[in-house]
Amino acid sequence: MNCPNCGSPIEPAATFCTNCGAHLSNIPPQKPVTAIPKEYKPIGAWGYVGWNILFAIPVVGFVLLIVFSFSNSNINRRNYARSFWCTLLVAVVLVIVLSIVAAATGTMDELMQALQELQGSL
Repeated sequence: MNCPNCGSPIEPAATFCTNCGAHLSNIPPQKPVTAIPKEYKPIGAWGYVGWNILFAIPVVGFVLLIVFSFSNSNINRRNYARSFWCTLLVAVVLVIVLSIVAAATGTMDELMQALQELQGSL
């Protein structure tokens, strides 16, 4: 516990600060500062970039994505892996919907012809 007047360390049961002499009877007791448990350790911004790159690796990333989605060793990493799944799900649904719309409107044939012409020119 620290003195609210001068900030020097004081004993929890002290009534006066030994450094400045301030009266400490009106100060409510402070809770001790505890460390964040390992499973709640925050992930930095570069950590998210690293996880994103790791999850983008075709086979290894997919396996790690599954493992981290069910792991309780770090809650923040688990939640990020689950949000990555949600993003993948939205992307797959979007591609399916756009493919259906393109097939229904006939633009899919034009896109395939343009792709074949591009491949032929390479």
